[in-house]
Amino acid sequence: MRPDPAESRQRLALLCLLAGAAVAAVSLPLAAGGGVPYLSLDQLSPWLVSFAIGLFGALFALPFAIHGRIGGPLEGDARWERSLLWWGAIAVAVFCLGLLLGLPSGFASDSLAGSTGLVIAVEAGLVLATLLVWLISG
Repeated sequence: MRPDPAESRQRLALLCLLAGAAVAAVSLPLAAGGGVPYLSLDQLSPWLVSFAIGLFGALFALPFAIHGRIGGPLEGDARWERSLLWWGAIAVAVFCLGLLLGLPSGFASDSLAGSTGLVIAVEAGLVLATLLVWLISG
């Protein structure tokens, strides 16, 4: 018996979400151990880059994981709309988290919280911009 393709896609999305979150979570302590500067024009912490890649992967796998979890009698389009709305709500929360982390230090490059907050805010802003384009395109 062959596995259900929809179930396989949902598992893959969940796996990408968890792998991205794990890479991001492991990268932050390693970035702290690497020392300053974390994010400046002439130097960039490789661990902050891996954090950004992990966060990006997790954020962009999120709507697919949500879509697979939405049950009930909804049609495919309604399910996608609901999952994208949840994606937007989570992106706003992540954006606010980035602001809370970065604003106290002024998003300073010699502060791990400031640099991390900047990366988080920019990536959540990219998600929100993607959703804005989706809304405008109809």
